[in-house]
Amino acid sequence: MSEIWQPLIANLAVVALFSSIWSLASDWLDKQRWIVRKLCIGVLVGSAAIGTMLLTVEIVPGVVYDLRTCVVAVGAFFSGPLVAVIAIVMAGTYRLLEGGAGVSLGIAHMAAAALVGLAVRASARSSLPNPLWIVFLALAMALLLLFIVFVLTRIVSLEEAGELILPGTVLSLLATLMMGLTMLAARQAGYDRSILCAALAQAPEFLYVKDVDGRFLTVNEAVARHQGYSDPAQMIGMTDFDVTDPARAQHLYEQERRIIESGTSVLDLEEEIVEKSGERRWYRTSKVPLTGKDGRIVGLAGMTVDITGVKQLERELIESRDRLSLAMSEMSDGLALFDRDGYLVFCNEQYRKAFPRSEHVRVVGAHIKDILLECARSGEQLGIPEDDIEGWAERVASLLRVPNVVTVELFNGSYLQLRNQLASNDSALVIVTDVTDLKLAERALIEANADLSRQASTDALTGLANRRVFDDALERDMARCGRAGTPLSLILLDVDRFKHYNDLHGHQAGDRCLVMVANALRASLLRPTDLAARYGGEEFAVILPDTDITGAEAVAERIRTAIAGAATSELGIEVTASLGVAEYDLAKGPSTPENLVRRADGALYSAKAAGRNRVMAAE
Repeated sequence: MSEIWQPLIANLAVVALFSSIWSLASDWLDKQRWIVRKLCIGVLVGSAAIGTMLLTVEIVPGVVYDLRTCVVAVGAFFSGPLVAVIAIVMAGTYRLLEGGAGVSLGIAHMAAAALVGLAVRASARSSLPNPLWIVFLALAMALLLLFIVFVLTRIVSLEEAGELILPGTVLSLLATLMMGLTMLAARQAGYDRSILCAALAQAPEFLYVKDVDGRFLTVNEAVARHQGYSDPAQMIGMTDFDVTDPARAQHLYEQERRIIESGTSVLDLEEEIVEKSGERRWYRTSKVPLTGKDGRIVGLAGMTVDITGVKQLERELIESRDRLSLAMSEMSDGLALFDRDGYLVFCNEQYRKAFPRSEHVRVVGAHIKDILLECARSGEQLGIPEDDIEGWAERVASLLRVPNVVTVELFNGSYLQLRNQLASNDSALVIVTDVTDLKLAERALIEANADLSRQASTDALTGLANRRVFDDALERDMARCGRAGTPLSLILLDVDRFKHYNDLHGHQAGDRCLVMVANALRASLLRPTDLAARYGGEEFAVILPDTDITGAEAVAERIRTAIAGAATSELGIEVTASLGVAEYDLAKGPSTPENLVRRADGALYSAKAAGRNRVMAAE
């Protein structure tokens, strides 16, 4: 058994040696072109496989075993099929030259190991796989070895093949794990270095390292571009005297000497510098001394950030703040800002002056509820319920969180419009505007509009609806009653012998007569839906929705009697009227407003012809 262990342990040493070589060369390999890198790794893996074959375990003459398959599997796992092919070709050629009964099995074993490595690589799907995949690869190689041992029983005895199981499995696992984890660590370190180098090289800040004499040891791309160089390597070995004016260079040299001699860092130093182009820019610089392993300071590292934009923003912010302060003091509106808890954090003088009785409590730090309670206590605002002042203050304070616009009336007759809106930081902004003039103008406009509306819809003499309103109402009510299937009746009324009355008593008396008739009409209608209108001259009309011909005749008779009685009591003379009634009933056939008026007018003509002072219904 020891005859098997010793060469396999030597194989393990070879694997460790080549793992170290691959790990050490990884940085150099990563900088090469893809094809060069693959060729070099393939040759390295193939050489490692041949190295293990120099220390083989000979099971029987011509049949040998070593750890070459572990090397091939790891190479395939980390570097892909091209590396596996190169390694198999190199190791396979060497095995062919050795000869023996197990040549074909040995080459097949290497091919199978490469396939195992490629399969696990495809499953991992990452250039930086989890270490667990290395364990899977090692277990797969151990299983592959057991399969090869089974195949060997066809060439050698079961006892001879069985001696290989324990040492082969253990060392195969160790070799795969050792080489795989070594390469994974190297690749991880290289990846981390590449990320760090890329970050430093491509960082927008100026990053640099100097020795104790002020010479640049390394600079990133931002420094090189700023100084007019295309490659950072061009600045290595230079000093500030080579890249800037002598006065500036001397200042930097003295500053850095103090840092190195004192061992004290300079952090966030802001400077305004005039560039070569004459442009003035601001920079923030931090420099720290670097200490070697022996504790001596060997140089310094620096980072400089262009903060010109920040300085411009600061200057603009100050200017904006000053302008805002001026605007706040000059604006006519009051402005107040409450935080999310309802406390006043800012207000201008106009806000306080807008509330003369609660001005003294409207100060920074006051709560909105306390302000409202003082407003109610002092009687400053009208319309506050006296029996629920606390509840009112709670309700109004809660509205501070809801964007809205309200208008309040104060004790002195002035009106204030309060607009509140939520700000981005969850605070509430309240703008107070004196709208007294606007409110008074609005009230006058409403009254004027109401007066114009009354004038446009009523007859100027009688106060009844005019002809235009009558026409619209008749069309509307007929359509509604038609849809509902209910009747509608129309009464047309004409003052008897009115022209003779006018000629006899004069136009003013005639107007008084018409007003009397209108009042009698208005008093005779008992429902708000009935409409009385002056149809024209001494003629009047009454629309009776939801009323059949019988009901309309009763209303007409009431109107006729009321006119006669009012004339006797008010004018002291006899005035009578003739009335015609017509019904609109959709069940009796379709009709239009014009047709209904024509029928009512016909009934009125019949009443006149029958001797006046009577009611006649249209057939």
